[in-house]
Amino acid sequence: MEAILSEWNWEALGLWAVVVSYVAFVFTKGVLKARRVHNSDDFLVAGRNVGWFFLFCTMGATVIGGGASIGAIGRTYEWGLLMLLVSTGWYLHFIISGLLVAPQFRKAELYTVVGYFGLRFGEGPRFVVLVLSLLFSVFIVAAQMAAFGTVLSAILPQLGNADLILKLSILVGGALVIIYSTAGGLLAVIHTDVYQFVILLLGFAITMLLCLPDVLSLGSEVAGIVPAAFFHPHGGYGWLFLVTTFLAFFLGETFAPGYATRYCVGKNISETKRGIAGVGFFLALVFPAILFVIALFARIHHPGIEPQQALPLVIKQLNNPLVGGLIVGALLMAVMSSADSALNSATAIFVKDLFEHQLGWFRGDDSKKLKAARLSTALLGGLSILIAVLWSDIIGLLLVTYHLWAPAIIIPVLVGAVSKTRSRTLNANILFAMLAATALSLCYVLLPLAREHLGVALLPTQVYDLIGQVDAAVFGVAACAMVFLGSSLVSRIWGKPSIGQDP
Repeated sequence: MEAILSEWNWEALGLWAVVVSYVAFVFTKGVLKARRVHNSDDFLVAGRNVGWFFLFCTMGATVIGGGASIGAIGRTYEWGLLMLLVSTGWYLHFIISGLLVAPQFRKAELYTVVGYFGLRFGEGPRFVVLVLSLLFSVFIVAAQMAAFGTVLSAILPQLGNADLILKLSILVGGALVIIYSTAGGLLAVIHTDVYQFVILLLGFAITMLLCLPDVLSLGSEVAGIVPAAFFHPHGGYGWLFLVTTFLAFFLGETFAPGYATRYCVGKNISETKRGIAGVGFFLALVFPAILFVIALFARIHHPGIEPQQALPLVIKQLNNPLVGGLIVGALLMAVMSSADSALNSATAIFVKDLFEHQLGWFRGDDSKKLKAARLSTALLGGLSILIAVLWSDIIGLLLVTYHLWAPAIIIPVLVGAVSKTRSRTLNANILFAMLAATALSLCYVLLPLAREHLGVALLPTQVYDLIGQVDAAVFGVAACAMVFLGSSLVSRIWGKPSIGQDP
């Protein structure tokens, strides 16, 4: 114990005083919102009474979680300018969603993306999205828990084995998320997101400003320290990789359950558009550049480290307890916010789509529905913690969710948004395209793994090289579009649906 205490100094104690105080403040504010949760709508959709500024902040705080901060700086540390370009896809989908899709969710007073599919395409597609939404939400929560653990394990490496600290940190963060979510639901998340978003932006901006003079002072010497590929748009990976990776980031979280739930909570359609599309414009313009400067500073001063440690080590090196404490505290709470949002959406799917719609439970009994929501939150949170402990690769977890989600979801939602056609033929073709895209995407992911781990090569080498350049989510969305267009064409030529028949 004396050895551990001897490594602490006043700067470290000051940083942790700020971190603990800030986390305790936001956590308490969130839990106290439980007093305003009177029914299941308060818990699941914040009473549908959220103004544009709160929507702006909650969407921003949700996307700037573990993936778009710790994970993104880690990937920028590896890829350089390439990551700055492709990460704008995260924010551009907010603009499209806010202008085209979110107004339809709010007008129909939906709860989940599953409900949208049921309303637009019937029971078959609805059930497929129910399964995919639950998988997506659980893995997203796990990714945020892994991010929480990464921050703490980097700041407290002296307390013991880093892997053990990582797992313990995941357990601590997971417990906080479950308590926070179970108490206040989405109402608590949205109100605390305002603090988190403002502090996060200030923290990252100040961190960038502290890093910038050091980077600029090196001038042309940076080229001798950092490889030239770091400053090349495709980072040495090729233009095809740049384009397909951008599409993977753009498509991967589009219409994700946690975001889709927020499409439903605005005061009206106008407030919904302003809040969601507005934050997309803002973040796309400012946030990737901020992360690039921080990652470059880390690359200069900490070459050869584990990429996910880049942000924590930069904060530690700056040695400013106030700034470091604020950004670490805000980052931890933003990670918790992202996890909380995904957990809340998974709960809404369980309660509204599985228990109430599929199984017919709790209809007309709101008190039981609220209890079921809180129990579901605890159970789903526990499962996410287990996944994060077993697999703590943040971007890896996010990519798994993208590969499961995007192929089956993007094309149907876009078809529903731009077309007013309703028929059994359309519903059947949508269902066929969703199932085919999911199956093809899984094959696309598994084939290289079979060659790498089992030595089973079913395709020519050139095909495997191409697979390495084109992300599975991009392939899956393209496959879904082709299958849907093909089945629709067959339906028109035959004068009847390619699957099933209209009455």
